[in-house]
Parts: sequence; structure tokens; C-alpha cells
Amino acid sequence: MDEERLASALERAERALGRIERSLDEARRADSRDEQLRARVREAVAELDQLIREAS
Repeated sequence: MDEERLASALERAERALGRIERSLDEARRADSRDEQLRARVREAVAELDQLIREAS
């Protein structure tokens, strides 16, 4: 019986580690998307700034 409980505990721990790994992967992807969006916004602001300077 102790072996069954130990095996069950190990399985739960492995599943928990899997969930943590998936969460970390999702967070990394979200960070990457955020950085891509920030880069596009910076480019758009720079282009608008250039247009304003040219219009002045």
C-alpha cells in the first residue's frame, strides 16, 4: 500500500511539473508577442514623428 501511495504521489508531482512547464512556455510566448507589439508601436510612433517634422 505504501508503494501505491508513493507511486500516486510521484504521478501527481510529475503532472504538476508538466503544468508548470506549460505555464512557463505560455508566459514566454506572451512575452515574445508583447515585445513584437512594442516594436511595432515604436516603429509607428517614429513614423508619425517623422511625418510631423516634415509637415512643420
